[in-house]
Amino acid sequence: MKISTPKKRAYYPASENEPDVLLCWIPEQELARMARFGQIAPDVLEDYPDGLEIEVSKEAFDEFEIDLDIRPEAIKQAYAYYRERGELPESGVVDGATLESRAQEPQRGGLEGLAKGVLTAGDKFPEPEMTEGQDPRTVMLGLK
Repeated sequence: MKISTPKKRAYYPASENEPDVLLCWIPEQELARMARFGQIAPDVLEDYPDGLEIEVSKEAFDEFEIDLDIRPEAIKQAYAYYRERGELPESGVVDGATLESRAQEPQRGGLEGLAKGVLTAGDKFPEPEMTEGQDPRTVMLGLK
């Protein structure tokens, strides 16, 4: 069995037992791009060369100096809102850029903005494209 990871930034719940704890996966290429544009501490790529998984929280974003021009709390609110509406994929893994763009509105005026013209009835958020997968041991050895 191989373990696949998202090819781009993605959000997902920590577990079925912790649906309110949201995690963010940032793959290696995204970390490099974020470091170039000053959106993350430059040493993160050295410390996490295979990618970074963090909790979506102010503390975690501050620790890694992550700047996405959106508050972590707004991302969590948007994720919870769309989960309650049944608009997330069954896996719970959503494309980061899509969720972040939808989460911009609450910062400017509350959750009402989330419902305006986002998804048509029956649509779901897109899942990120996944890697072909690696041997589990390789993945686990790469995590710090």
